[in-house]
Amino acid sequence: MRVLIRLTLAAATCSTLLGAAPAPAPTAVAPYTEGHQFVRLSPPVKTSPREVTEVFWYNCAHSYQLEQPLEEWAARQDPPVVIRRIPAAWPDQPVMMAYARLYYTLDKLGVAQREALPVFHAVRDEGMDLTTEDAVVDWATGEGLDPAAVRTAYESQQVQDETRDAPALREKYRTSEMPSVIVGGTFRTSPFMNPEGVDGTVPVVDYLYRHAGGAPSR
Repeated sequence: MRVLIRLTLAAATCSTLLGAAPAPAPTAVAPYTEGHQFVRLSPPVKTSPREVTEVFWYNCAHSYQLEQPLEEWAARQDPPVVIRRIPAAWPDQPVMMAYARLYYTLDKLGVAQREALPVFHAVRDEGMDLTTEDAVVDWATGEGLDPAAVRTAYESQQVQDETRDAPALREKYRTSEMPSVIVGGTFRTSPFMNPEGVDGTVPVVDYLYRHAGGAPSR
């Protein structure tokens, strides 16, 4: 019940209309404190201090708003940061499981990042339901993808296994908010922890990335 209530709250918050201004350029130092703008995972997830992980949902307005600013931040780093994506999914939420399957299908085809904004646009702006195989294939065909390749990927054992494991992967990072960003497997932040919402998230990620030792020494 506790997870469901949190999920419902997060989903309701995700229904906020789009249109927020782009996130401001992050600064190297900011007065962010543990327990307020970010939390520490206990125990941490064993991973590289350079790893930045985002838990997201294609039908979440905040995930949509964060997509481009987070990618632009990642591209500005030296060397660039590759964001690891985890689709937010609960085993008793079939719609979220379906969108996890869509993500892993695109990932198997090597186009998940390229098609991220088009998927968000289709789902959030155009109200498309991409929770069935036929709907995914039709949409992907319109995006110029080979429909046979999309169907093969969608039905593959790899994608089915990754979709099945998505809830456990999300739970590993102990998050029920979408989007959430985890830095170095140790620190987690989200728009729900910042007074500025999505606009305040990227500066906190930048601060945590440096604080966690992810950024190379100058």
